[in-house]
Amino acid sequence: MSDQLELLPILTVTSGPLRGASFRLHPGVRRIGREDGVDVLLDDPKVSRWHATVELAAGRVLLTDTGSTNGTWLNDERLSGHTELRDGDRIRLGNLELRFFDPGAAATDQLGTFRRSLAPPVPAPTGSALAEPTQVMGTPARRSRRMLLMIGGCVALVGGTTWAYLAFQ
Repeated sequence: MSDQLELLPILTVTSGPLRGASFRLHPGVRRIGREDGVDVLLDDPKVSRWHATVELAAGRVLLTDTGSTNGTWLNDERLSGHTELRDGDRIRLGNLELRFFDPGAAATDQLGTFRRSLAPPVPAPTGSALAEPTQVMGTPARRSRRMLLMIGGCVALVGGTTWAYLAFQ
């Protein structure tokens, strides 16, 4: 775990309508729930208003259920008390599943967020420490907008075709 922003742990939603949303964890206690004002806002009716907390302190990340109705599940086991998170852990809250990614201690790659550039690699200048192409973090919001536009276009096409079929019969 590191103090550098790009090396702070991340919670990424891996299932449900918020799939792809990521929340970077900063030092201190962070609240998870569906109530306005929490640090990790999850809009799911089975997630309690203040469902759980994640605490980043002294090089450790601790997950705690705060008495939620449906419980907090870590790697398919119901959580009780404080539990330390490890890179790759799966957390289930209500209908949503999140994945814990710790870039400072990662044995895994963050699910679906790093992409290699499609352009051929540019040779590094002499004496440079850069050996590989830079990885670009994908933006879930941009992907979501594209998906909505694609779905909207398909719905409009089907609707227009149906209207034309019915109008000219």
